[in-house]
Amino acid sequence: MTHEKVVPCVDGVCIRNGKILLVKRATEPFRGYWHLVGGQVEENETLKEALEREFKEETNLEVHVGKFIDGRIEKTFDRTKRIVTFEVTASKGEIKLSSESEEYGWFRQIPLNSVYNYEKYLR
Repeated sequence: MTHEKVVPCVDGVCIRNGKILLVKRATEPFRGYWHLVGGQVEENETLKEALEREFKEETNLEVHVGKFIDGRIEKTFDRTKRIVTFEVTASKGEIKLSSESEEYGWFRQIPLNSVYNYEKYLR
């Protein structure tokens, strides 16, 4: 019997002027698809600390992590992610992307080539 690896992850919903911040992945899985800023929770890290670190690494933004807004399971080719989503407000910094992403955008409508339907977060 094989045991699937379940990985704890976090996503941040950052909304400014009615638009949601998404980044386009430059690496697999989901290369070329838009997604929220986020990633894997490291050992001895809280969910909020993980999200603050991911925002800093991926976008150079310092953020304030707010309330929990969603949770979901996402399966990729090699693992299952348990993703916890939080509201996020950017407090400092200008966006400078890491090599994980090829571009970013602020969207009023979610692009069709998105990892997940983030539409509900805009309501």
